[in-house]
Amino acid sequence: MGRKDSGSVFVRKDLGFLVLIATLFGCQGAGTVGLPMPKKIVDLSPTITEDLPVRQLGHRAVEFLGLKERLNFTPVVPAKEHFAFGLTYYELPSHTGAHLDAPGRLLKGGERADQVSLNKLYGPARVVDLRWKDRHSALQITDLENYQISADEILILFVGYTQPQDEDWPTYSPLSVQAAQWLVSKKIKALATDMPSIGSFSRYADLMEKNRPPEEVWAERLVFSQAGIPVVEGLANLGHLVNEQNVVFVGFPLSIADRSGAPMRAAALVY
Repeated sequence: MGRKDSGSVFVRKDLGFLVLIATLFGCQGAGTVGLPMPKKIVDLSPTITEDLPVRQLGHRAVEFLGLKERLNFTPVVPAKEHFAFGLTYYELPSHTGAHLDAPGRLLKGGERADQVSLNKLYGPARVVDLRWKDRHSALQITDLENYQISADEILILFVGYTQPQDEDWPTYSPLSVQAAQWLVSKKIKALATDMPSIGSFSRYADLMEKNRPPEEVWAERLVFSQAGIPVVEGLANLGHLVNEQNVVFVGFPLSIADRSGAPMRAAALVY
């Protein structure tokens, strides 16, 4: 337990920060309002490059998901080839880099990426540093229950994910179904993480090989979709938030009419 306490980072909601948030989110009236600038902005999005799928997930997961190992960045050639406009086509899978997992991916009639309210993806955040956890076992309720987790906050789970080596599955501490249900019961505003997926790729593969039903395969993900809690995966640079006390998360996905999800530019405003 001592290791958990020393490894945890909480975004404290002291009076000064509450006043700041009230200023940011609740200012009304005529005239120009001078909003405070953050002391720094931390980019939480990995750079999208042609080799991002393998760089982020490794060869084994890319093959399992049916993704291309390299994204196509294709220059646009106008009808008159001697013209040059500098345009490029980008090939972006829906779950590339930092991305939103849309409820419509699992729920009939669920929201598309462009229909998820941006209000749910912007607000005070709480960072929980879980890098102490064994990467070969799932996060359980007992791993989370001693942390202060409050309703209407964006919860950021930092597991210290790193790119897999050789042909290994991505290795990290995914959410157990029970832990996911427990977080939903806390009525968090949104869940964000550096995990490439809140579930385990090897577990998905095993359940699919056994022809298990979708509600079992995607159980930890389904509870968030059913509760209307957005899930953001694939964040980067969370280590820069470890010693910060007052953080606002912002992550706006591309407004794509797709039920799978959408890449986003995520950032942390540090006050």
